[in-house]
Amino acid sequence: MTQFTKKAAIVMLSVAAMTGCKKDDSKTSNKSKTELLTTGSWKQTSIYFSPAVDWDGDGHKENEVINLYSPCDRDDLMTFKTNGTVVNDEGASKCDPSDPQVIETTHWKFADNETKIVIGDPGVEESAQLLELTSSVLKVKVTMEEGGVTYTETLTFGH
Repeated sequence: MTQFTKKAAIVMLSVAAMTGCKKDDSKTSNKSKTELLTTGSWKQTSIYFSPAVDWDGDGHKENEVINLYSPCDRDDLMTFKTNGTVVNDEGASKCDPSDPQVIETTHWKFADNETKIVIGDPGVEESAQLLELTSSVLKVKVTMEEGGVTYTETLTFGH
């Protein structure tokens, strides 16, 4: 696994931030951001990089990389709890049957007037900008630098 791949995988597990929130219907319009975020588990549906990245070192650059993950990784779930914890779960299939069902439990909170979500324990927190939060879509953006290049990673989750 390349350094970029490891770093990106860590960032993906550390989802983060909220800036501006779209409402998708009348049911959503009366719900707080906390209610929207903590209702159900979220499964990643898209991991989009700009500029494109050479994810596996084969010289071919990709923007959308979710399909480069194995099915056992693509079904992982994140569940945000109202008590400020977030649980990362293996989902229906595990890559290694001996792995625990719960991958990680850590903390989450809103920051900057609920324009960001911060995930992780103190000292190792990551944050991301919220692009969209509805009853069925969570979309965040994380910016990182790797090898002198600034990448924007847009992560989309659904119920």
